[in-house]
Amino acid sequence: MKKAVFLFIGIIAMAACNRSPEYYFHRGNVSVSKGQEMNAIQDYNKAILLKRNFTDALVARGMIYERMGDKQKAEQDYRRAVDSDKEHVSARNNLAALLMDKGNYKDAVEYLDQALEINRDNQYAVLNRGLAYYKLGKYNAAKADLNKAIRINPRFEMALYHRALISKKEKNYDAAIEDLGTIIGNNPNATAAWLERGKIYYRQKKEYALAAQDFKRADDNANGSMKALTSFWLAASTYQIGYYEQALESALASDEIEPNSAQTLGLIGDIYAKIGDIANAEDYYNKAAANAGANADAYKKRMASLRRK
Repeated sequence: MKKAVFLFIGIIAMAACNRSPEYYFHRGNVSVSKGQEMNAIQDYNKAILLKRNFTDALVARGMIYERMGDKQKAEQDYRRAVDSDKEHVSARNNLAALLMDKGNYKDAVEYLDQALEINRDNQYAVLNRGLAYYKLGKYNAAKADLNKAIRINPRFEMALYHRALISKKEKNYDAAIEDLGTIIGNNPNATAAWLERGKIYYRQKKEYALAAQDFKRADDNANGSMKALTSFWLAASTYQIGYYEQALESALASDEIEPNSAQTLGLIGDIYAKIGDIANAEDYYNKAAANAGANADAYKKRMASLRRK
């Protein structure tokens, strides 16, 4: 009986040993699809143990490490994949994206150049190089890549957004508004696009009612620190069109989320001054001055102006 049991165990062990690296890689992918990432890592480990430079497994494991926040292990896997496979586009693109997250845009461009030499139409490599060029201030090169990314995928939100930012820098505000409008048309919950278009309407076009509409949509979608920003801009635009109660409500909401912003405190002071509440206006101008550093005099001048009235 014991011999039969031992023989059965031996057969199982031999079967396990005969499983290929591809078997463990596939099983790891299935675990990822089920959200079982720790199980996936174990299978990728086995695949890499059996096939030392299994590039796809290294990249897949690196992506899990990156999602888990272990950027060091992710970078090690991506670099190992790059070194072991001269034709692997994803390894180079993922490594570049990780370097961009660390602010190393120059090295990222080098890896993206390599990726695009292998596959010049890889949309993610084209996009990432465009974003890296943008961060490096090379706007012409950035725009060329972003244009190409949009030709490959006309709904590419990040490409459209950053092309809009470049158009804004070039003072081509209508082109920026058009790209941001395309994003919004494809994704009505694109908070950043609503906010950015609203800022163009507010600052460059001086169309405060249109700005307020966009800021309201952004504010409805926003949360966290973004909510403080959208509420501020909603307050600023509604103040400009004379909706002082709504402006005050939005400005106070912004201050509650992110206290001690001199800009927000000064706006609240402006609103109170406009509606004739001098005591509260002075109080908020004082708070703004206390938090404004080198710009404190601007708020002190507003207080002085109130006292002369």
